[in-house]
Amino acid sequence: MAAPVDPWWSDSTGLAPRPDGADARPPHPALVLPPDQLAGRIQHALVGQAITERQVRSHVVEAVEFRFDAAFVPPAWVGAARRQLAGSSGRLGSFVDYPHGSSSTAARAAEAAAMLEAGVDELDATINVGYLLSSRMAEFRADLAAVIAAAAPIGVKFMLELPLLTAVQRGQAVTAAVDAGAAFVTNASRGAVGIADPATISYLRAAVPPSVGVKAAGGIKTIEQVRSVLVAGADLVGTAAGISIVTGARLAGGSLYSY
Repeated sequence: MAAPVDPWWSDSTGLAPRPDGADARPPHPALVLPPDQLAGRIQHALVGQAITERQVRSHVVEAVEFRFDAAFVPPAWVGAARRQLAGSSGRLGSFVDYPHGSSSTAARAAEAAAMLEAGVDELDATINVGYLLSSRMAEFRADLAAVIAAAAPIGVKFMLELPLLTAVQRGQAVTAAVDAGAAFVTNASRGAVGIADPATISYLRAAVPPSVGVKAAGGIKTIEQVRSVLVAGADLVGTAAGISIVTGARLAGGSLYSY
């Protein structure tokens, strides 16, 4: 997992300060680096209902070829993806209770533990947003803690579903995730919940301590979007459109590109 809060990426102004205090400052690196050099900040996600083993293996090969930060695959395909990665330096991630986050805490913790045993390097977990919307904060906090404990020593990124929350609930979600020991916070689980935007990413970066990373996810399909969320403070970007973003190729449609 990329180390969170590297100042090279996290200056939300888009301009990096100069040590001599001069007014003229160079542009943020995310604004000027070529797309292929931004690939290391992209987590290459494969999501959808009708995913085949062939697609999983191809997805993993792509992640290694284009030097993405990690390949993300559905839990059922972690074993096949791990075998495909054998002998490479590629990293593998998967999801906990994606996309709705409405399983029981016991089931969510069991899935996290199973993914750990299967050999993932990364875990992105939805939150049970229903607990939060129902003001059942004790259950919400306990659920986060259980997932983190089951995944240890792998850090967990919690997808906070911020577009579904009020301002007060957003603060509660962020605080609970940080207090539980989240490694990263993410604005949303997918584009159907909300498109990642610079304002939301800036909010998250300001709301969490430097030890907690920020991941942008949800409807990111262009290099311009990637640049904008990195400038706003994201450490990582989750998208199913990584190849299109770094090559400029036409984006394929369909459910595999809904993340």
